[in-house]
Amino acid sequence: MSDKPSKIVLPDRFDKRIHIALPIRVTYWDAQNRPRLEMACTYDISPRGARILGLRCVKNPGEIVAIERGRAKSFCRVVWIGEENSELRGQIGLQCLEADKTMWDAELREMEEIYDPILKDNIPPRPMPAVPGTPSRRRTPRYAIEGMAELMRTSDRASGLQAPLKDIGELGCLVTTQSMLVPGTSLKVILNFAKYDLALKGQVRHGALDVGVGIEFREIRKGDRSLLQYILRKLAEQEQEEPAKARVASASS
Repeated sequence: MSDKPSKIVLPDRFDKRIHIALPIRVTYWDAQNRPRLEMACTYDISPRGARILGLRCVKNPGEIVAIERGRAKSFCRVVWIGEENSELRGQIGLQCLEADKTMWDAELREMEEIYDPILKDNIPPRPMPAVPGTPSRRRTPRYAIEGMAELMRTSDRASGLQAPLKDIGELGCLVTTQSMLVPGTSLKVILNFAKYDLALKGQVRHGALDVGVGIEFREIRKGDRSLLQYILRKLAEQEQEEPAKARVASASS
């Protein structure tokens, strides 16, 4: 599994994802192809999969398991496994293999997504100069990233606007758009990084066609905070590795 979330690919549609702990039965197949049963718990659920906790039998992405809750049963592929020393430790991402099947029908019908506030005072300042030798007004660093974001106005149900993403941080992001968004516009921001997806709500702070539209995050979907922190840490590590690689390339040329 690649841990460098350097590209965003938007899904065909955005699915509701609910942070909820549900006990589940998991059937897996051992080396002799014999079925074995293990109990686990969901971290969150969506129509096409789930993040689960407490599953010890799975060792590698690509493995197939059967998930059961009540009379409902779905076959799923392991998409990713959280690294042992990361914010995703103990989590496993599953994707349903049955194309026409919706998982967790009853639970998703009865529940709505919950968003937690992003409080600036709870995030320690880690300023990063935008240009060497000059101070930065940002409280936390931003990291350059290639990809797309989907922006949806919270005031209406119109289809989302897809915009190239220029950078991202804990408190906001910068995107480029063909049409301007008025400062103060409230948005839902949907991101899909490699095998991970997350959702935030925010507000347009500034915009210029030659610079981009700056969005300040105000809320994050419950359960997604650790995922955002994991992605930002990977981007920071990637940024730190690039100068070292450049020095090696320069020395060998």
